[in-house]
Amino acid sequence: MPTTTLDHAVHIETAQMPGTDGLYFVGPFCPRITFYSQQVRALHLAHALHAEGVIQPNQTVAVVGAGAAGITLAVALALLNYHVTLYDRAGDILRLQSASTRLLHPHIYEWPRLGSLDERAGLPFLDWPAGNGKDVVLDLRTQFAVLKAPLPNLILKTGHDLKSTAQASGEWKLTFKTAGGDESRVVDHVVLTMGFGDERPCGTIAPDDYWAPSAVGTPATEASAVTAVSYVVSGNGDGALTVALSLLIQDFEHVSFTHTFLDYFSRDQLRQAADAAFAGKTFEEDAEQDLRKHVLPTLIQYGAIDKLRQKLRTDRSLTLNTNGPQFAAGKASQLNQCMLLALLEAAAAESVKIVRSTGFVSGCTPTAEGIVLIGTTIAGHADNKAYKHAILRHGPDQVKRYEATGPLIADYRDYVLGLLAAHPERATPPLLHDATYDLFLDKRIERLAAGGAKAQQKAAASQERRVIEIATDPAAHVLVERGCICIIDIAEQCERLPERCTIDVHVAPNQIPDADDLVRLARCSGGKIELRAGDSVLALWDALLPGIASAPEPVSARAVREYLPAQLTHHIDACLVRRLDLKLQEAITNGGAAPLGDISPEILNHVASTWAAWRVALAASPELQYDFLRWLANVDQQPAQPWNGETGDAISDMTNALILIAAAHAGEPLVPCSNDFGNLGFSATALAIGTGSRAIGRKPLSSRTAPDDWGVDALILSAATDVIVSATAGTVLDAGDIGFTLKTPRKVPPAIIQNDARWRSRLGGPLADWQAAVTKEFAEWRERQDAEVARILV
Repeated sequence: MPTTTLDHAVHIETAQMPGTDGLYFVGPFCPRITFYSQQVRALHLAHALHAEGVIQPNQTVAVVGAGAAGITLAVALALLNYHVTLYDRAGDILRLQSASTRLLHPHIYEWPRLGSLDERAGLPFLDWPAGNGKDVVLDLRTQFAVLKAPLPNLILKTGHDLKSTAQASGEWKLTFKTAGGDESRVVDHVVLTMGFGDERPCGTIAPDDYWAPSAVGTPATEASAVTAVSYVVSGNGDGALTVALSLLIQDFEHVSFTHTFLDYFSRDQLRQAADAAFAGKTFEEDAEQDLRKHVLPTLIQYGAIDKLRQKLRTDRSLTLNTNGPQFAAGKASQLNQCMLLALLEAAAAESVKIVRSTGFVSGCTPTAEGIVLIGTTIAGHADNKAYKHAILRHGPDQVKRYEATGPLIADYRDYVLGLLAAHPERATPPLLHDATYDLFLDKRIERLAAGGAKAQQKAAASQERRVIEIATDPAAHVLVERGCICIIDIAEQCERLPERCTIDVHVAPNQIPDADDLVRLARCSGGKIELRAGDSVLALWDALLPGIASAPEPVSARAVREYLPAQLTHHIDACLVRRLDLKLQEAITNGGAAPLGDISPEILNHVASTWAAWRVALAASPELQYDFLRWLANVDQQPAQPWNGETGDAISDMTNALILIAAAHAGEPLVPCSNDFGNLGFSATALAIGTGSRAIGRKPLSSRTAPDDWGVDALILSAATDVIVSATAGTVLDAGDIGFTLKTPRKVPPAIIQNDARWRSRLGGPLADWQAAVTKEFAEWRERQDAEVARILV
């Protein structure tokens, strides 16, 4: 089941300006751009263009830029049978990250979204695990070559630097600068995936590219330092915040530090606090006050700041400069902002100097002591300090990167920023939609798999779509489920599912509030829902479901959702009602049910009409349905125990009980009720038990021989033949004087209808005779009641 709405028109609208049919931009000027998010944008756009019929089969497509978005989109369109040429100015794809040792993680910047510590991107092709840029690129280059080889409709042209773009007669003319001179191509559609541009320079400071290996902050740049080395970091995006963390945290490594930081919290306290802090914030709105209001107390309470104090470096001084709020909503990952807040507080507690300046860096002046920034102030005064190292993270110059499009890039910038202002939800980092994942996975298998592998991969893909994984999210410490279907959906269909679905649990039963219900769901589905458990918790689950199968390690790439108790009980009860109904209809068709024997059509007609009315009442009240059915299944209700999900004989016994109950209604009006001691009401305040239960624990029902053993006024038992309840001898409470002795009221033997020869023979006879027998049985109970009342009053 999709977790987000798939709107093809939105993806096309975001990528294409009005009046520029056939020209699309992927990602520039969108906030929070990551390698993974660009791949997702590319897949969504390819899906949208295909689904909306924008590209005709005989048309040509040029994809300009062989970065994350470009290679993904080119392969996607080629898998859809479009003719695609991928251009890039470099000599190979993914040049930007090809030599980088910087961490490339698919989801870490998405926190507090669940799954933000997933190590794999989770894509239908060109998938990758977290790692340094160099390793990821090497892997993706290999994958791209394998994908491209059997796709003759995908051409890669490297060494082609886009020089100009022009629209003419519904087509687009592209001119490229190449080693052999300019080349022009006319195509029907152009997708510009040229990346984000180089970091903006400032005066004599030419910032290292974000992905370039950097020596700043290493022993090579500080080897001769006697006093604290001074740094200024300018910017409020993820690049600047990550640099700040790396400069002041000992042995900083982004992923391991993130894991450590999030493990300071036992559950999702930090996530909840961050949600409260950023609630209602618009893009770039200052969130610091609310972060201090909501997040800071949580950081203090769970000892995060105290623990960070032990990790601080004291041999560096740091100035943080921003042209706008340091904690601007949407400018950086919420997790990075929470970690920076914790760092500021820990540094203050340890007297590690962190100064905050503001202002646009308009230039810089090199001096013998270091670099002085121009345009920044501290507490209203110009910052004239000379810094040993100045690190500017002001973002890339995207307009310059796309200058080959002429005025189109500036127009698109204004267009998309206006679009994001009108629809702020589109600024949220995208999450790959299940329908898009499935489309391209199927196309990849269909186009690229060969021979027997194709059938195997199709079967594996089909099976994967019917698996739900339950685990603990390491980023939020909450229970999650993931899969393209939801537990609540398969629970609703249960035994009616067209194919078997599987639930894999990777946490102990005591961590799942409705673990027993998951077991019952698997049982009652009749094999349509399989429950498996991970090896680490297999023994614990085997105690609940003997013989449970072992589940493989979690591998799902699907969207992750918080696992919430899903009202499984209601759906399990609904399944039981359907099973009872089918069995009852079978009895009506056959004219009886074993071991009750033959049942007259008159009585069966009465049973059918009574059950039809009761079904409506039960469906209208889940609580009533639950209580009625738990007693129908099980007499031992201390504590309350619903149907365990077993089918077979248990369903037959409960159906027979239902027949006896509904038939008894002909002679004594009964009504399903919610009660701690029974499931049927009659005679205003009287209570009855109607059940198909065969035993109470390990003892037969006949072991209960006293009225107080049952605590009700009537018993209707389909799986018992020999229950006898005898009157209890009277007792006297000795109050000292016989004249003032109090008599104790006694429970009288209940009316009993059970599966013995006497009652079975009546089922085969006329309805009137049955009614008379039932009426007589309850009349005798009333006589016993009246006699007991008279005894008390004498």
